[in-house]
Amino acid sequence: MSVPADRWSRRGVIQALSLAGLGVAGEAHARPGGAVQVPGFDPRRWWQGDYRIVQTNLREIDVREDPRAIARAVRAFGGNTIVSNIGGIVGFYPTALRYQRRNPYLRGDFVRAMIDAARAEGLAYVGRFDLSKAMKPAYDANPGWFMRNRDGTPRTFAGTYQACPNGGWARDYGLQLLSEGLTRYRPDGLFFNMTGYPRTDYANVDHGICVCDNCASAFRAMYGRALPAREGFVDPAWPDYLDFQARTSEDLRQRIVAHVARLAPGVPIAQHDSVEQVGRGEVQRRVDRAAPEWAHQSGEQCRAALARAPGTPWSSTSTAHVDYPWRQVTESAAYHANRLAQAMGLGAKLDLYLMGTLADQDDPGYLPPVSAVFHWRAAQSAHYAGMAADARVGLYQSGATARRAGMTPHAARQTDEFRGLYSALVDSRVPFRLVSDARVADGGDDLTGYDVILCPNVMLLSDAEARALDGFVARGGTLIATGLLGGYDERGRVRAAVPLTAFPLARYGAPRAAEGWTLDPALGTIRVAGRVPLDGDYVGGTSRPGAAALMRFAPDQRYGPPEFSYAVPGDPARQDPGVAALVHGRGEVIHVPWWIGWHYHRDGLAAHRELIAALVARGQPAPRYVLAGDGPVELMTLARDDGAALITVVNYAGQRDTRYVDPPALHGLRLGVRGAPRGARALVAGQAITGERHGDLSWFALPPVRAFEAVLLTA
Repeated sequence: MSVPADRWSRRGVIQALSLAGLGVAGEAHARPGGAVQVPGFDPRRWWQGDYRIVQTNLREIDVREDPRAIARAVRAFGGNTIVSNIGGIVGFYPTALRYQRRNPYLRGDFVRAMIDAARAEGLAYVGRFDLSKAMKPAYDANPGWFMRNRDGTPRTFAGTYQACPNGGWARDYGLQLLSEGLTRYRPDGLFFNMTGYPRTDYANVDHGICVCDNCASAFRAMYGRALPAREGFVDPAWPDYLDFQARTSEDLRQRIVAHVARLAPGVPIAQHDSVEQVGRGEVQRRVDRAAPEWAHQSGEQCRAALARAPGTPWSSTSTAHVDYPWRQVTESAAYHANRLAQAMGLGAKLDLYLMGTLADQDDPGYLPPVSAVFHWRAAQSAHYAGMAADARVGLYQSGATARRAGMTPHAARQTDEFRGLYSALVDSRVPFRLVSDARVADGGDDLTGYDVILCPNVMLLSDAEARALDGFVARGGTLIATGLLGGYDERGRVRAAVPLTAFPLARYGAPRAAEGWTLDPALGTIRVAGRVPLDGDYVGGTSRPGAAALMRFAPDQRYGPPEFSYAVPGDPARQDPGVAALVHGRGEVIHVPWWIGWHYHRDGLAAHRELIAALVARGQPAPRYVLAGDGPVELMTLARDDGAALITVVNYAGQRDTRYVDPPALHGLRLGVRGAPRGARALVAGQAITGERHGDLSWFALPPVRAFEAVLLTA
């Protein structure tokens, strides 16, 4: 279905903005004291400005479209940066390379025309190369370049052959593809579908690892052993294989980056993990994942990226389609808006990824509301300039634990423990950032930007990380750890003692089954409404001198027939602490010796959320921002050097399990700000709001919050 040309008229956009509740009129210019001045967008230095990406993931047939119309549609949509195909699997220009497929629909030079069109429309042009696969002629001539399955067959899908990171396509011919493309054209940036080690294909079929001769010889050269005979930690070679993947992938990345730097110096590559100038990720739905969809996928990805590379621009592209088999079936506009709101609240940029062109969407209904968000952000660019996340609560993200949790008996709960603590912070309206274990280990993050850090069962911990966390506590920080903090070193080997001197336990004991246990809030100093249930494992051990219980257990209650479901009078309660604490220097370590995040992710009980929030409040008794009122919302905070702040409230009321619809407007929300801001303006509603001082807080009544609201505070 083609979208009429007038779909992106100014009138149509303003109507969409109005329907979405996004105020624009009067917001395009900076107000005195309200924002720094932002120079005009420079497409050649796009990553240094407020870029808004539209990725037209082009199909072969799309070269029949008019490049100027494609660029004009992106500009009208609200984008100022287009990601468009150059080559790799298929050349979108007259390639001279034998093994790059020539687009059978090509007439002339589509890439040249697309770059010229982008320039004419004032867009930055980011060229896309897909170096991950090739066609059958390349395989027939060079089968050793490609992945091989355990049964000896090549890794194929829909006529394409998956390149092996250690083969000639990835390490040599891919560089030839780049050489041809980057000597003919000068894009403003590059984006790659890079070669990696995928085990599953587009249909989610798991083919296992690549066992080609290149992988076998390279692995043996590095580790003196054969490739794993089985997938997973059941094979003793698996830990080495994970390192092998990381080392060879990084070597290939550096090889490509160096090659691009020689061919096109100064042209940035949008990368995911090893971000140098600009970063880019992707959020999407996958029907094979267990329902419901993780509602905070966009926020988590943005937080993780900004923790890995603080100060580096980042976007998480919102994927238009619902999954690979249905690439022309589009995601709901409400879900896109929710993803984009999460990203903006953390300081990330706007980014949309769709199949084909804007004018050729089978279901274009999602486009006007998403365009409204893009136009709204364009009008607010000055207010977002220079803003960065400033939350002083951190959630520790351990890449080592995520990679090697399978070496431990506790892997099944790891993801849910992290997500449960993440959700509890969101639901408690506690602004937070993620803490990167890699940056803590190498000293890149000294943790001075935090009052409280939560460690969600961070089992694998290096000595360097332990020293950094000890130092954080000694300087006055509060560390809240669940489960087995530091029970293993960074390689997954069991530790004989807990590596933190500030920890309430000197060493762990054997885990015990905690079925039916409950904590009694009357027996301790932490108050929550009602008993706190425990399930799964409890991990106690040998306490350090000075460790104290913040919350204790109620006597065990039998369960079964109602007649016998009670605690036997006179039976003593277990003496193990339900929550323990140890003062260290000017700070404190709190240990929850069970998987409280896993509980909250599974059950969603208020008791677990209230306990987490109470522990955070113990370390941060006077947060700068408080949000009062009813409704499922997230509170995010950004700040700027001139004292201005941007507070985002994201409305999750439209989410029902895996269904995302337009959320009902939330009324009666009030933002409490410690201190007295000089001014406040609700940017989505497009109106100034006034505060009333009560004690240490200035309270601002928010207009009705639809998808999100962004409140600009001036100092």
